Amino acid sequence: MISWIQQRLIRHGRWIFLLLLAVIIVAFVFTIGNTPGCTANRTAYEPNEFYGFDLNSQVEMEPISQRVALSALLNTGRPIQDQRQFQSLAMNRIATLYLADQIGIPSPDAETLGEYLRSKRAFAGPDGKFSTDAYASFIDNIESNPQMNQAVVVAVLEEDYRLDQVATALQGPGYVLPAEAIAQIKNEQTTFTLSTANLSYDDFEIEIEAEEQALREFYEASKLQYEIPERIEASYILFPSETYTAQVPELEETELRQHFIANRAQFVAAFEEARAAEEAAQTPTIEEKDGEQIAEAEETEEEEPVEFEDVRESVTESLTAEKAARLSNEAAQAFAYTLYRDEVLRESAAFNALLNQSNLSLNKIEAFTAGQASTSTLSAEMLTSAFDLGGGRYYSDAYELENGFGVLILEGRIDPVIPPFEEVAAEVEAAYLAEEKRRLFNEEGTRLKLELDTKITAGEDFVESAESLGLTANTYEAFKGNEAPQNLNRAVITQAQQMDAGELSPMIQSGGQGFFIYLTEKIVPEISEDNEDVSRTLSFLKNYSSFLTQNSVMSELISEGLPPEE
Repeated sequence: MISWIQQRLIRHGRWIFLLLLAVIIVAFVFTIGNTPGCTANRTAYEPNEFYGFDLNSQVEMEPISQRVALSALLNTGRPIQDQRQFQSLAMNRIATLYLADQIGIPSPDAETLGEYLRSKRAFAGPDGKFSTDAYASFIDNIESNPQMNQAVVVAVLEEDYRLDQVATALQGPGYVLPAEAIAQIKNEQTTFTLSTANLSYDDFEIEIEAEEQALREFYEASKLQYEIPERIEASYILFPSETYTAQVPELEETELRQHFIANRAQFVAAFEEARAAEEAAQTPTIEEKDGEQIAEAEETEEEEPVEFEDVRESVTESLTAEKAARLSNEAAQAFAYTLYRDEVLRESAAFNALLNQSNLSLNKIEAFTAGQASTSTLSAEMLTSAFDLGGGRYYSDAYELENGFGVLILEGRIDPVIPPFEEVAAEVEAAYLAEEKRRLFNEEGTRLKLELDTKITAGEDFVESAESLGLTANTYEAFKGNEAPQNLNRAVITQAQQMDAGELSPMIQSGGQGFFIYLTEKIVPEISEDNEDVSRTLSFLKNYSSFLTQNSVMSELISEGLPPEE
């Protein structure tokens, strides 16, 4: 018996999910490694095979990206915002579908698929359950759009069903013993009464002598950390946008108005800001007469809406700059393409002639590492692309810069090098002093622990003893483990769970503090297996255990599918 939902699916199948695909904006480029540009030398391209897909191929990854975006929208009701999450979902989808094929999980039949559709968040009503009204409304909203590919919709639904079957199989039964649930409950409901004494690492001041011999020994033992990674020597050719302003054709009225409409908020905001500044400058000054402040009253007039004619000049300047930037981009791409097409060598008369003909010049870039690429004022993408150049390809694609577009020219590479001690002496000294401070801080903690033990054994109060040693002490009256004071460091709770009443802990470090814990009282409740909290905790622990199992298997599967360097 075909249900109502299945009838609707069959009747409106060619339209379904049109609206979803219409609002999905392809904002993520899923690539790992180097991908070829329009002027790329294909010999520099390296495929990145992952369970039958080339992660470096935009052609192969676009359908996957579309399905990931649609699946997320169906299951959560909202699009993906984070690129890392998007890429993680894409790789998980590929790997899980591969596993589904290996296991032999079949696609659902029509009845199963119809029932599965009812679980999708996109068709849920206000109560979170499937709503026929929400579904019908969804269908009605998209029936006017004829551009839906039904095959994609069906494929996403079938794939999601198979993915869920794999997830269920990977989770397993989640074996947890009642004793584990009881232990969890005891940790949460145990009552603690304790005091803490803490020593601040930042406030711990001690004079440390950094003798040169000690510094040199420290440098020799850790010299690899001072290694300077491979550096790129490069220049770039700038194609300034302003150079092409004169080449922009006379702007037509239609395109000016279209540009205004497309960027209306931007132009209106700038105009209103300028108008407000002008009005503020014309505000009459307040005069004082006989001790009273007098100001001429002005009638408040309602501001008229901003029209195209009010901002025509700004619109013209903006559109001209946009078109000039486009010409700059085209010129940069054409230059790179000429190098590729004519196989122009870097050290050749043809290269220099091409620069001269175009009235261009090389701008030297200070040698940089991969880590420094993101901190430069130039395009981080352009600088990073230099590390993928080599062989016959010494030039990058065109990249947008602050005042135009540029093409990077690879000049050479500087191999990794460990600088001599004299060049990094200041860094070595800073690291040495930090290491010595940590060591002495730990020694101070051991010393204070012995003194506190001695005083407590002699019958002295812990708080008074701690304060006499220059520590900051606090007392926390009886509280349960799951109701700990917000200002109490969680590391203190973890340590207290392992202690007995009357015991003093060694110094534990957390959050820039060294803590000593004196446990005054510890009351552990008696929990029987028939306690109602045990079944609830068992269920939680089983689900958590299943999640960890599934996550572990998928992580291993993804690692196995990636090349070693990834």
